[in-house]
Amino acid sequence: MARTIAQSAIRNPLDLLFGVDSNVRVLRVLARHRGLLSASDISRRAGLSKSSTRLGLISLEQGGIVSAEGSGYNRLYRLNGGHYLSDDIARLFDAEDRRFAAIIEAVANSPGETAPLVMSLWVYGSVARNEDRMGSDLDIGVVAEAGDLAAVVEVVRNGLADQAGKLGFSPSVVGLDLADVRRLARDGDPWWVNAVKDAIVLSGRRPEELVAPLKAAAHG
Repeated sequence: MARTIAQSAIRNPLDLLFGVDSNVRVLRVLARHRGLLSASDISRRAGLSKSSTRLGLISLEQGGIVSAEGSGYNRLYRLNGGHYLSDDIARLFDAEDRRFAAIIEAVANSPGETAPLVMSLWVYGSVARNEDRMGSDLDIGVVAEAGDLAAVVEVVRNGLADQAGKLGFSPSVVGLDLADVRRLARDGDPWWVNAVKDAIVLSGRRPEELVAPLKAAAHG
C-alpha cells in the first residue's frame, strides 16, 4: 500500500496531533485530567507501553499541544491550555464521554413501561471489558419471567433502535428466563460464565444472584 503524502503541518495540524492512536490516547488522558502528570502515570491511565507513551509525548510536545515542566525523570506533562486547539480538543473528548454515557443511559431506559418486569439488565462482552473494536456489537442481557420475556425483549430492542442510529452503536439483545438462568449456571456454560464475569448491571440484580433463590426454592 502506498504511503500517504504528508500535508501542510500549519494548515492541517490535526494530522500530526491525531496521526497515531498513542497520540490520541495520551491527549485523552491529559484532556480529562487537566493537570500535570508523569509519563508513567499517563502510560498507566492510557493503557500504553512506556515506549509508546514516550513517542506520543515527543510528537505532541513538538506539535505544541502538550507542555512539560521539570527535567529527566521528574518531567511532568499537561495539555497546553495556551494552544489554539486545546479547548476544542478537550471539548471533543468531553463529547466522546457524553456519547458513551448516553449509550449506557439509553440501554438502562430501554425497557420503558416493562421495567417492573425486568429482573436483571446488564451489558457484557467486549464493550464491558473495554476491548471492543470498530463494528463490535454492544452485548446486552435481560432476564424476565418466561411469560414476560418476549414482550420485554421486544420493547428493549425497539427502544434502542432510534438511539442506536443516533449514537452509532449496534445493540445485540439476549433475553433469558429463569429456567435459562438455572440451566446455564448449572452447566457452567462458557457464555454464561463470561457474561456474568463481565457484567455491568444497569437494572435489577446481578445475573448470578438470580440463581441463589432458584436453588433455595428447589431445596425448599
